[in-house]
This record gives sequence, structure tokens and C-alpha cells, in this order.
Amino acid sequence: GVYAGGVFSLHMFVHMVLNMVAPVLLVLGGPVTLALRALPARGRGAAAGPREWLLAVLHSPLTRVLAGPGVATVLFVGSFYALYFTDLFELGMFEYWGHQLMKAHFLLVGYLYYWTVIGVDPAPRPLPHLARLGVVLAVMPFHAFFGIITMSLSSPLAEDFYRALELPWPRDLLADQFLGGGIAWAMGEVPLVLVLGALLTQWYRHDTRLARRVDRSDDELAAYNAMLAELARKRGG
Repeated sequence: GVYAGGVFSLHMFVHMVLNMVAPVLLVLGGPVTLALRALPARGRGAAAGPREWLLAVLHSPLTRVLAGPGVATVLFVGSFYALYFTDLFELGMFEYWGHQLMKAHFLLVGYLYYWTVIGVDPAPRPLPHLARLGVVLAVMPFHAFFGIITMSLSSPLAEDFYRALELPWPRDLLADQFLGGGIAWAMGEVPLVLVLGALLTQWYRHDTRLARRVDRSDDELAAYNAMLAELARKRGG
């Protein structure tokens, strides 16, 4: 973490963890459900507390927009291109608050995206499992493209910033950037494959529960029909 601010490859590793790994663990843990169960409801006449604030955020129009599948996917994919391939990256690196804002942004957009795909907490606009599968498959090439483009650049990103650091060890900025692009490529694909596995598992469990409910309904209907038939037989006898 200390060297991530001065070494591009380590910086990329940290950002990929924040965007691709940490959000997966968060959404699978169901933090919203846990918070709503743990936070006490306000008493009659009492001021709104943390539970009410959380519910207000969840039900706000902004959350419905940001957590919509289309918006969340565009933010998840487009953030890397919009940040690293524009002047925003160097501007953010020159300022401490800018770097922290980047970290918070990647964690947030990762959470929003994975919430719509595999989140335990109910999403504002839930998708059927087939659509979720399509969303995951659709974003996979874009992370690979980002990594490949980063590896193939002929000039270092944020070169003025990294030169200005004057670190005490010799560095090849392009070689380090090539490594960072490889990290982005690998860490952009492997977590999505694991997410794909988690999604297919959730889909299977959902269909299994649905089949059990249908079987129970069929059994209850058969028992009801048998009861009616028995009553009719007794009356006829």
C-alpha cells in the first residue's frame, strides 16, 4: 500500500483488488441485510437513526439509477478507460485526495455492479439469472482490452508525476506499466470467472427451490383431489 502511490504496477494491483475482489466479498456477505437486522428501529416520536438513513438511501432515486444494471455496468467498465486514458489519472495522482477518491470510486462502482449480478441483498431492479449471466459475459472482454491497451502503450501514463517522485531506485516506467497492464488483464478476468461460477450456483439453487415448491404444490393438489374423490365416493355409497 505504501508503494502503490509511486509504482504503477502496485497501484494497479490495489485498484483491481478494490474494484474486482473486495466488492465480491462485500455483496456476498449481504451487508445491507445484516445492517437492517442489527440496527434498531426508531421508537415512536424519536428522531430518525442510522436504520432510517440507510433505508432512505436504498430507496432514493439516485440509488435506483446507479444500481440499475445498465448504469452500473457502464460505470464498472468505463471507469478504467475514462480515468487511465485521460488526464484525470495524472491529476488524481498529484493530489492525495485525488488518489483516495479514485480508490473510493472503484470500490463503489464495483459494489454496484456485483450487487446487481450476485448480491445477496435485493437489488432495486433485480434481473433474471439469464440476464445476469449476459451482463457478466458482456463485461469480460472489456477488462482484457484495457489490460492489453495498457501493455501496448508507447509512453508511460502520468509520466510527469512518476518522474517528479525521483525515487531512489532505477525504474523503467514502460516496463512497470507493462506489468501493471498484465495485472489488470489477469485480475480483470479471473475474478469474473469466479463470479460466473457463483452466479451459476445461485441460479441452480434458485431453480432447485422453485422445483421443490412446485412439487409441494402438486402434492397438495393431488391430496386435495384425492380427498374430494373420497368424499364423492362416500356420498355415492
